[in-house]
Amino acid sequence: MPTSAPPIYSLTLDIAFKKGKRIHEKEAWAVSRHNTPADLMSKSPHTMDRLKLECYGKNYKGDKKVIIKRVRSEKIVGYVNRNAI
Repeated sequence: MPTSAPPIYSLTLDIAFKKGKRIHEKEAWAVSRHNTPADLMSKSPHTMDRLKLECYGKNYKGDKKVIIKRVRSEKIVGYVNRNAI
């Protein structure tokens, strides 16, 4: 059903985060209107907050930095509601 509304993507991501002196990498998921790493990190604060909470937990006291390295897969799951545009 093609439409003029922007799509909503279900994404599989490769992310990196730092705890102490070690850099950890893991796979994560996201649902967003944006589908590039740069757009996700700059225009989707809700997604970034969820990823930080998933990586660090709520009691971590240090600096919380999460970097999206690449988008592994994307799938269109719907389109944005007309009222949200």
